[in-house]
Amino acid sequence: MEGPDSGGGGLRDPQGRVLGYLRLGVTDRCDLRCAYCNVEGARREATDELSLGDLATIGVAFGRRLGFRKVRLTGGEPLLRADLPEVVRRMCGEAGFARVALTTNGRLLARCVRDLVAAGVDRINVSLDTLCAGSFQEIRGADAFADVTAGIDAALDAGLPRVKVNVVLLRSHGFREFESFLSWGAGRPLDVRFIELMPIDGLADFHRREAVSSAPLVERVRELGFVPAAGAGDGGPAAIWERPGDPMRVGFVAPITRPFCDRCNRLRVTPRGALKLCLFGRGHVDLRPLLPAGPGAVAEAVHRAVALREEGLRPVGGSIEGATGMRGIGG
Repeated sequence: MEGPDSGGGGLRDPQGRVLGYLRLGVTDRCDLRCAYCNVEGARREATDELSLGDLATIGVAFGRRLGFRKVRLTGGEPLLRADLPEVVRRMCGEAGFARVALTTNGRLLARCVRDLVAAGVDRINVSLDTLCAGSFQEIRGADAFADVTAGIDAALDAGLPRVKVNVVLLRSHGFREFESFLSWGAGRPLDVRFIELMPIDGLADFHRREAVSSAPLVERVRELGFVPAAGAGDGGPAAIWERPGDPMRVGFVAPITRPFCDRCNRLRVTPRGALKLCLFGRGHVDLRPLLPAGPGAVAEAVHRAVALREEGLRPVGGSIEGATGMRGIGG
């Protein structure tokens, strides 16, 4: 089943946006305790996360039935799932996604990245908010800086053409270390992306203390000889900059100062099977009861939810709800 507005390339919502990119949470477990994300703290035990079969059903619904072309596997920390390579294989084969990407904190990446690339992962985003090992432990709640940087190196060695490094822009860390990141990434095929801190329920004090605009950094890369990269954004929210002779690119994701709601092309399914039409939205559609009926029932429910969406473009400003923060939403 393809919806009447899907055109084989994703759904079209009432605001005219074509939705063809699924962010699929595969676990809400995490082995770090990031100051800006995880309100409850690290959790490693298995919960009632979706099974491999559940994830495949959702994948087929979006990939085969609704025409979505890209899926990003998120968490929590996806690498905590022992069956992640098989999840990837089913997204590539059974679900038919043209692109399968992964977002990870990178702590376990070095030991498994080759298996994931062999299974079909073609893009990896790794979170790294500081280049100081001590600051890393302060922000992320674990002494894992060396593991994460080793994971980035291993991802490049595994044959990926580029690796994205996500830096949550904190006033006391990434903002101050901006030019250090440029030096660190220079000469390597990295997209170093600076992401404005988003408000999350329960972390208001942290947000007030650490949130900062990316605008001064955009001006700085311009001064350093970077120019906007033609065709490098692949439809995503990042503004990408490059400079001649350097394979490194610099990106800015600015949901607070330069919202991109008008070109959002994604839907989210949380690690427990809830469809979210908008990251900052207050509602969801529970897909889990529909999974036994198969991909067709899931696709129909998604299509109905998108078609009946009456709200306009949602301004970014309120907090993301939920005590588990981004871990429970799926990134």
